Amino acid sequence: MSASIRTLLVDDEPPARERLAALLAVHPQVEIVGEAGDVETAREICTRVRPDLLFLDIQLPRASGFDLIGMLGELPAVIFVTAYDRYAIRAFEVNALDYLLKPIHPARLAAALSRVTISPEDPGGLRDNGKVALQEDGGLRLVPLASITHIEAQDNYTRVHFTDGSSTFIRRPLADWRKQLPKGRFLRLGRSLLVQVDAVQSIKMQSRDSSLLTLDGSTTPIQIGRRAGLLVRRAIGK
Repeated sequence: MSASIRTLLVDDEPPARERLAALLAVHPQVEIVGEAGDVETAREICTRVRPDLLFLDIQLPRASGFDLIGMLGELPAVIFVTAYDRYAIRAFEVNALDYLLKPIHPARLAAALSRVTISPEDPGGLRDNGKVALQEDGGLRLVPLASITHIEAQDNYTRVHFTDGSSTFIRRPLADWRKQLPKGRFLRLGRSLLVQVDAVQSIKMQSRDSSLLTLDGSTTPIQIGRRAGLLVRRAIGK
């Protein structure tokens, strides 16, 4: 990897940070740019340094690792490191790259790092790991991000549509999706719709003020307004 992964270690136990730093020392692509023992310190470092990756403990003084995620505007990639497995589902709900249990095995750490990639177009930022976690009634499901065509808001829930024509209903507001999805890959079309650019099959003008948008996996077009139509055409180069 040509670009280094600028990494922040967040754990309230200094020996734990030392052990993790020692394990990371054999990975030359990782550059440790800071350490923090609590959420406020981690937040300050993130604002100042803007790391690419967080190794983040969950149980921290006065606030949790999940609280830190909610405080950050631009979220780095996150690998949770904890002694407890009961937070795994919630970790994947916030699109963590991975979830490592202490004590960390070197091979497990290497596997987690292999999922971290830096976009050549944006050397300071990280792209998603290719999958997104969906908490459904039957449990947690990991799906390729490329399989999602669009996401519709329904109160505090969203309906996620896929390229095979299926969909699923999950408890996650559209605002959370907008924070978590990689920039430029999805378009926000109004208050209640996110569309994956690569899923656009066609867009046809219906009138001066509306267009019909057809996406992969669907034969029924979505009616969108004039501004939304302009955004789609600009994104697909038409």
